[in-house]
Amino acid sequence: MTDLIDTYDPLDPETLKDPYPTYEALRALGGPVWSDRLDSWVLTSYEHCKSVLLDHENFAADWRRAGEIVPDVSLSVHTFDPPEHTGIYGVLAHSLMEMASDDLAKRARAEIAARLDALPAGPVNLVSEFTEPLARWFIPQALGLPEFDLEVIRPIAAAITQAMDGGLVPSARKPGVEAQGRLADLIETWVGELEPRAPLRELVDRATEAGIPRAATMNSLRTLVVNGFTAVPASLGNALHALARDPRILAEQLGDPVTLDRAPHEFFRFEAPIQGTTRLAVRDTELAGVQVLRGQGVLMMFAAANRDPAHFTEPDRIDLGRWPNHHLTFGYGAHACSGSILAHMLLREVLTVLLERGAVLRLAEPATYKKLATVRTLEILPLEITF
Repeated sequence: MTDLIDTYDPLDPETLKDPYPTYEALRALGGPVWSDRLDSWVLTSYEHCKSVLLDHENFAADWRRAGEIVPDVSLSVHTFDPPEHTGIYGVLAHSLMEMASDDLAKRARAEIAARLDALPAGPVNLVSEFTEPLARWFIPQALGLPEFDLEVIRPIAAAITQAMDGGLVPSARKPGVEAQGRLADLIETWVGELEPRAPLRELVDRATEAGIPRAATMNSLRTLVVNGFTAVPASLGNALHALARDPRILAEQLGDPVTLDRAPHEFFRFEAPIQGTTRLAVRDTELAGVQVLRGQGVLMMFAAANRDPAHFTEPDRIDLGRWPNHHLTFGYGAHACSGSILAHMLLREVLTVLLERGAVLRLAEPATYKKLATVRTLEILPLEITF
């Protein structure tokens, strides 16, 4: 059993198809285990992952604190630690809550309905025909940006996404850093062309007033744009895939506004679009009975923690009445992803439209996943939707 960690490969085709048996086996090892392949301690229990997320003193999101060199263009809200993190996170969270307005929800519902109406009859790949185009419409709508020029943005976002797997694919790191710089420059141009009262312009102004360096603000806005190509479409596709595999969820578990608003969290828990993230040890420290040395990585497998039966009752079953639902999909505590506000809104509105229309989802053949470890997102979702 202990040989499992030596052979564990997140990019193995069988693991990509269904990683949860492997996560269960890793949890059964009982604690943090060292992986030479991943060059990190691997954490799969909810308790261990959460404890690291909350321990900023010993485990750093800002790898500079552990002696690593981090390019300036890579420094953002996701890589700062408190107290440096607090200012930019507060500005982003405040602005995103304002952006997630009733008006945006109404426009999203209308767009969702129109895109569903435009789907051809019969099974289609819902990833290319619905989830990805919808997410790439929604993010600029929410942020008040011009419509994405996909010929420009798509390869940039792809390079940044692939670089998230840099620990497994080192050759992806340099192109990812270069793409981060290009996207930050684009965002600077977009912001400069906005009217003074535009939401994104106000966000940047608030950050400036709070004394946050402009580069850090632009880099943090970059992460929101990239969400339109990663977590947002991934969460939509994963949820629709789950609904197609078990039609009773839509027919029997949804219905009232409270459940509709909570439902996205259960889908996020059940099939996490972001599988995990890494912290570096700032100093030699003990973690759940193992000695972690300064500079060593600690990989928190959110997707495994979200299926931990020690924390979630019947974790392999979707229960839209599960509440409270403290999943770790978007982090926890100070580093909880502020962009999850937008992912939650869009999935909620998709579920609302499907429910209102009495939609029936049928999986025409098995779905396939993109060859990515950090982002769990579908390549092909062959679905037929009828009303």
